[in-house]
Amino acid sequence: MEPRPAFWAGKRVCVTGAGFLGFHLVRQLQALGAAVRLFTLPLRPDHPLRQDRDVEAVYGDVLDPHAVARGLAGSEVVIHTAGLVAGWGPALAKMRAVHVEGTANVLSAAGTACVIHVSSIVAVGAARSGKVLTENHLFNLDRLAVDYVHAKRAAEQVAIAAGRCGRSVLVVNPAYLVGPEDHEDSIMGRFCARFWKGRVPLAPPGGFNFVDVRDAARGCLLAAEHGRPGRRYILGGENQTLQSFLALLARAAGFQPRALPRLPLWMLGALAYVTEAKAAASKKEPYPVMQHVRMNGYFWFCRSDRARSELGYTSRPLSETLTDTYHWWRDAGLPSPRGLIAWWLRAGRWSGRLSAGGRLPGPEQISLPGEAEAVLHADEPGCRELS
Repeated sequence: MEPRPAFWAGKRVCVTGAGFLGFHLVRQLQALGAAVRLFTLPLRPDHPLRQDRDVEAVYGDVLDPHAVARGLAGSEVVIHTAGLVAGWGPALAKMRAVHVEGTANVLSAAGTACVIHVSSIVAVGAARSGKVLTENHLFNLDRLAVDYVHAKRAAEQVAIAAGRCGRSVLVVNPAYLVGPEDHEDSIMGRFCARFWKGRVPLAPPGGFNFVDVRDAARGCLLAAEHGRPGRRYILGGENQTLQSFLALLARAAGFQPRALPRLPLWMLGALAYVTEAKAAASKKEPYPVMQHVRMNGYFWFCRSDRARSELGYTSRPLSETLTDTYHWWRDAGLPSPRGLIAWWLRAGRWSGRLSAGGRLPGPEQISLPGEAEAVLHADEPGCRELS
């Protein structure tokens, strides 16, 4: 289902945050004829939204209640995407405040407007086994030392409580966002680009649900049209191990890596320890970081049945998304691999399972024990959220 122009035409909509999802929300709302206002921190001079005269931009911080009130004034719909995404450095100190206090400020300023609070699948939980989760899953990560997970969870609880007390507030939980026009260099966008440059020679452990950012944006709009207050909706795409995800990245770029062995979790943790120690001196963002390594110990798999049945939500194949993503990064100046990197990425053929010879398998060949195996076969509905 597509958002209805009749619902959005002329409607006063405020989007908080100009990140990956916020950008695509603004573009889709413009196409539907909405009167769009963007509340965000100051944009860099060359940002496409700063150069767009059809977008009313109000600059401010979600931690400033007066600025939030000014940004949201007169809005009929508020889509709250603003927040911090970080796993290292000084941003961690204000992570919870930005998400929790920022959400409270938005809810206070929104008045009677419909509020779509953008949470994340990390607020739903995860499983060691690869179990596929739904909105009804009981959060099981209280002891996981990852600031982002707990900040998103706490902010979501604030929003859901408001919705259950009679406010027009509901929650969407997008999966890991990938897609083109990634002007703020999202975490997954940087990971994809890093692989295409030949800087991810080993497949990290774990797995995630990946969704096209354009589909997630459309899901937010459908939630405003059809969602029920006090309820949350997972906006997912395909469940993939990170090994199978790298296989899809390679295919999107026309690469055929000679080998891509799976990296054990303990080794990834040791590498993060070294990179963070170096970053403490250099002040440059390390990769990987320990908080992300802890997330690699889980499978963040989910289903979007509720969003499909109640909102009319659908998602496109991940292979299509990654092809679009690669072309955008390439056109944006992604350097072509050279030398030994080009030899590694371009030579060889897809062959066999990793355990059978150390070569990179296709996503349909990856298998996991138990429940996870069912979600990774391309011909079964667990792999891609079918419409």
